[in-house]
Amino acid sequence: MSMKLIMLAILIVTYYFIIFGKVSKSIIAFSMGVLVLMLKISSELRIESIGEYVDFDTLALLMGMMIIVGVLKTTGVFEAVSAYIVKISKGNFIQIFVMILIATALLSGILDNVTTVLLFSPIVFLICQEAEVDPKVFAFPMIFASNIGGTLTLIGDPPNILIGNASRTGFVEFFKIMAVPTLLSLVISIFIFLVQYKEIKSISAEKLAKLSQLDPKKAITDYKLLIKGSIIFALVILGFILKDKLQYESSVIALAGAALMLIFSKTTFEHISKDIEWDTIFFFIGLFIIVKGLEEVNIIADVAAALSTFASHPFMMIMTVLALSAVLSSFIGAVPVVTIFIPVLEIIIPSVPKGYLLWWALALGANFASNTTIVASACNMVVVGLLESNFKEKVSFFEFMKKGIPITMMGLAISALYLTGLFYLF
Repeated sequence: MSMKLIMLAILIVTYYFIIFGKVSKSIIAFSMGVLVLMLKISSELRIESIGEYVDFDTLALLMGMMIIVGVLKTTGVFEAVSAYIVKISKGNFIQIFVMILIATALLSGILDNVTTVLLFSPIVFLICQEAEVDPKVFAFPMIFASNIGGTLTLIGDPPNILIGNASRTGFVEFFKIMAVPTLLSLVISIFIFLVQYKEIKSISAEKLAKLSQLDPKKAITDYKLLIKGSIIFALVILGFILKDKLQYESSVIALAGAALMLIFSKTTFEHISKDIEWDTIFFFIGLFIIVKGLEEVNIIADVAAALSTFASHPFMMIMTVLALSAVLSSFIGAVPVVTIFIPVLEIIIPSVPKGYLLWWALALGANFASNTTIVASACNMVVVGLLESNFKEKVSFFEFMKKGIPITMMGLAISALYLTGLFYLF
């Protein structure tokens, strides 16, 4: 059996388990990555040269931001923000609904989606309990808002980090490109939610009287650490913006912020390491190795050639990448799809007029497709799991799709129009 067929078999097995979840995504990806190394597919795939194909810059950035968020979380600041939203709404459920969705989306732009929904889920579930409303009414829109918001910035979602590093795009430039389709999708989505969940309008303020009396100040557990942590967080974001002038990688800036956070929090790395999503880190490592194996047996080059043939016109190629990345990400997840697409686009882009738009087609397609199915995003699986554990609410694969597909299609339609404008007008 040729090495190409072996790598295709490894890819199929990996994605099978990723889709159907019979084994942890991180375990299967990491295990298959180790298998690729053991097979000695090429001289390039050696453990001593792992730094050449495992993107440690991306991994370091993820770890740094996880530590920063983990320390900030201990101050109670995110719970305070949530309580404040409820308080200023004065019991108006529609206002609470809209404000939390906006806050969820914006926070997802600077935090990872899983962290954001974990922070907002308790307050959302409390609201639903007090208002005696089906928690799915709030949970589904929260998921979709988080996934949309994660598209906004370079650090909003792991696929963005991968694409940003591959395209050498800075924080500000990435934001400028993604702001229009992301914010427009968010606004339209909120209107769709208000139409879908008509029962929101009939919930009386009396049912939420207790929640209106919540004191945000009592949620803060460590004011001194909050002030120091907020300054460090702001400096990290500023560092991302000024990265090119500072001549530091985003990962170095994030790790520096994480180091300061650890010093000022006076905590141990052992304690804060609980906030590092090690599953995500090992998932990435495994995927990087698998993709390198695909590259070594020329599968990546074959995909690039096929894409070039299928979509010979530059504009059609952009639309093809948008659609294909969306379809694949819906069932496989954005991270694996983006990881495979990046080396393909690196081959194609230099020879394609306005080829840089392919990066944004990939980012928009992969990110907006996160709303299609339960397995498309870790954020989706987390909230669905919380619904089952807290309310015994079962969410079927097709129930989620029924709610998610309209949001995904709307986002992709906006993306297609946006990319069309960039291609023909600029």
